Amino acid sequence: MTNTGHTEAKGVRLEGVSRSFGQLKAVDNVSVDIPAGSFFSLLGPSGCGKSTTLRIISGFESPDQGRVYIGEEDVTDVQARRRPTAMVFQNYALFPHMTVGQNVAYGLKVRKLSASDVKSRVQDALRRVDMEAFEGTPVTSLSGGQQQRTALARAVAIEPEVILFDEPLSNLDVALRHQTRAELKALQHRLGLTSIYVTHDQEEAMALSDQIAVMRAGRIVQTGSPKELYQQPDSAFVASFLGGSNVLDDAQLIQRLTGAMPAGGYVVSVRPEHIEVDAEGGVEAEVVAHQYLGMQTSLTLEVDGYRLEARIPGDQEIPTATRIGVTSSRNVLDDR
Repeated sequence: MTNTGHTEAKGVRLEGVSRSFGQLKAVDNVSVDIPAGSFFSLLGPSGCGKSTTLRIISGFESPDQGRVYIGEEDVTDVQARRRPTAMVFQNYALFPHMTVGQNVAYGLKVRKLSASDVKSRVQDALRRVDMEAFEGTPVTSLSGGQQQRTALARAVAIEPEVILFDEPLSNLDVALRHQTRAELKALQHRLGLTSIYVTHDQEEAMALSDQIAVMRAGRIVQTGSPKELYQQPDSAFVASFLGGSNVLDDAQLIQRLTGAMPAGGYVVSVRPEHIEVDAEGGVEAEVVAHQYLGMQTSLTLEVDGYRLEARIPGDQEIPTATRIGVTSSRNVLDDR
């Protein structure tokens, strides 16, 4: 990935970082190595510690223990405003009474740059995110995607080595979120800056990221590429959180469904799209609910007292209360 800006992307490394708030251990001994120039997501449910981890990287929070490095520099005790980072917030935090250019210039003026430097860096930042034509436009007249690009230009203008994103798409509707995340990925690739992204949306993380760290209860439980996490989850939690997998612990049902007996003490993850319906000689199941989703139809099946989710092509229709045979030729052994 080539950085076309004025700064060189640097990696980020956390070593044994913890942070507590009273009795709550929000971040618990987190260690992670984020490659320079990569798009790296912290993914997990609400309250898992991902935003606190991001704030520790930015300097807005201080760890109780552990160290934070940007490149080879230990920045653990460096103030937020002196770190080579920039934050893009959930609501973009744009000033509504200012134009696009004035918003981008704000951080530069706070740093007391000369008027000529401010002007050139604002123009450069807007050019890099394809917003130069909107410099004099009030931000209140921008679309959601244009607001995001303005917030990104403001971050880029201060020439950071790392950009931090705190759920920046969560307030957008579904269609705009899909469009905007595609723009964001393209921009990040073009800018080449190390990007650390916090989200609870697994689809969003998988669409954007080079690497994902899945968090639970303050800890990182697995790190890998989207494909690695989806196809080779280390635990039932990761399997369920990424893609809503069916997690089974009944050895007899697993053997009947997949044709393989799991090793003692293991559970098995079966993805909904890997359940084959109307299979001759399969396990008998009853369709208890179905949802038409366009390209796919989601089926809720009852099998031996278990509820399983399956996906079939959207042009197929299997009514509720239908009894069908199901099998699965693909499964992943998870954890003991």
